[in-house]
Amino acid sequence: MISRTLRLGLAALAIAGLSAYERPAHAQEGGESAAMSKSRGLHVGLGPVLLVPTDRDRPMGGGLDLHARYGIKVGPTVIAPGGMLGGYVQSARFIGVAMPTARVTLPVGPLAPFLMGGVGPGWVSNPSEGGLAAMGGGGLTLHFWRIVALGLEMSYQTVTGTEFRSLAFGPVISFGG
Repeated sequence: MISRTLRLGLAALAIAGLSAYERPAHAQEGGESAAMSKSRGLHVGLGPVLLVPTDRDRPMGGGLDLHARYGIKVGPTVIAPGGMLGGYVQSARFIGVAMPTARVTLPVGPLAPFLMGGVGPGWVSNPSEGGLAAMGGGGLTLHFWRIVALGLEMSYQTVTGTEFRSLAFGPVISFGG
């Protein structure tokens, strides 16, 4: 059994030491903002997640998300279908999710606010339970010089038929042109 202090330390280390990497599949087109240019195309990322339970009796947790999406410009927005795999540890329990996702971004100058959601299978250990995993949230990314983007995303995640309900926070860090 992993102690609470060790779990929190590992989560803090993951947040401090890991970053998400996203790179659009195409170069910037003339006249569009950095946020629009970097929201389009293929993005693949791996990033740390901090879990804050909605039930005060449960401790915080952490883990990693692997995601992929393809952004398509639709008017002033970018619609991005994709998928996410997540693995988390909370209260000596492992939580795993796999889901198709959708993301809508509204780039405004260097800012890229977004909403996201997904539904798919989920599993929780100790005791072993499964159900439908659901995620909904959003975030904000600030794009600098068309090379670096920093931001934060937050989502509510749950697995039906289990006690898992949590807010998930993660950084958005992107490099590339």
